[in-house]
Amino acid sequence: MKTQIESNANLAPCGMEIWEKLLDKVQQQVGKERFNLWFRCTHLLSFNDYSITIGVPNTFIQFRLEKNFLPLLKEGITSFTKKELKINFSIDPNPFHLISERPPEAKSFIQGNHEGNGFNTSKVLPEKKLRLEDFVVGPCNRLAYAVALEVVKQGESTFNPLFIHGPVGVGKTHLLQGIWNRLREDHQGYNAVYMPAERWTNEFIYSLQKGKMESFRQRYRGVDVLLIDDVDFFSNKLGIQEEFLHTFNTLYQLSKRMIFTSDAHPKQINQLKESLSSRFVSGMLTRIEQPDFNTILAILRLKAARFKKAFLDDVLAYIAEISKGNVRVAESALTTVSAYANVNEKEIDIQTARDALGEFSINRKNITIDEIEDAVTGHLNIARSEIFSKKRTKAISLARQITMYLTRTHTNFSYQQIGSHFGNKSHASVIFAIKRIEAQLRNDPQLKTILERIKEKITS
Repeated sequence: MKTQIESNANLAPCGMEIWEKLLDKVQQQVGKERFNLWFRCTHLLSFNDYSITIGVPNTFIQFRLEKNFLPLLKEGITSFTKKELKINFSIDPNPFHLISERPPEAKSFIQGNHEGNGFNTSKVLPEKKLRLEDFVVGPCNRLAYAVALEVVKQGESTFNPLFIHGPVGVGKTHLLQGIWNRLREDHQGYNAVYMPAERWTNEFIYSLQKGKMESFRQRYRGVDVLLIDDVDFFSNKLGIQEEFLHTFNTLYQLSKRMIFTSDAHPKQINQLKESLSSRFVSGMLTRIEQPDFNTILAILRLKAARFKKAFLDDVLAYIAEISKGNVRVAESALTTVSAYANVNEKEIDIQTARDALGEFSINRKNITIDEIEDAVTGHLNIARSEIFSKKRTKAISLARQITMYLTRTHTNFSYQQIGSHFGNKSHASVIFAIKRIEAQLRNDPQLKTILERIKEKITS
């Protein structure tokens, strides 16, 4: 099984070819089960003469790959390139990276049948099918779920547009795909389109370059339901926003349904046109919070029922505790424990879970924001008070962004809490700072080294 590769400017054809060969070699050496467990959700982010950057969905997968497979990856890369390239990992939770040299139109994420007025059932979700029936409801998401049930009913929706926002990994995509699947099942006459905002953007750029804008506009302004995931991707892209605004206005005037998700509130998306922001908040706006322990536990119980071996409640509680409210980490840990038990022919009890996840749980000690600030400012030789100042020199801005990034990845602070801690900075400003560090890590080995040294200080 091959993982999926995102085609972008950093990936030369030879880089993608080497990546595919590397995956084949790894699968041959570790076996299909271990390969699917650890490499299925990875993808190539960048490749050059000095380094290779591998995208992973969360810190848990990164930790395991670095701990158990780094020598194997280095050996494989060296054998194919005849060079000792530096291997970097970058957290990139977007699971929908596609291998394709075809134009974006041919690889739309989910597309309705545009020749008729029904769904094109030959194109299905590339990942597992997410349904409303499987969505675990808790205090953190009860309102969003109730609204989702309303918008799938036939007839005009009171909630139009529906805008769902909240931090990463809380179930926004699950709700959106669940709505799409329910519409697909219950309303065969609807022409509905579901895709991430990044894919919509890529199709727009391709259509613009190829002189196919009329076709593009007919496709998206002729739908009955438009579901776009992660619209905060439109941040800073004013030309894209203008086109999307016209699409929004057309659909709204025709009383067509629109449902969007975002990590940030519309008013907190960085450099979003006021005209588009006001459209997003003109309907129903609902937020999904970070799930509490009981909700995570309920999700794990549902997921655990699909495995061959039974999970005791104390095992699930242990996984819920170390996942710190992150659903994706919890699901990864659940899969890890199951695979570990199968490979070692053990029953799944608390000791098995600790053996499978022990290193990870130890590594996730309780880290305070004070420790992070001390480590960052100490390593970069900057006064701690300066990262709270209004100074924007390159050194101080970098220290501030690194502190925000590490606070988000190593504590339970929300974007809002981080922004408040740094002098009432907006939710969007914090997201922008974190994403900037993530982007730099893909191509800056020096920054990668700096972060590794700082992480050693705060986790030791």
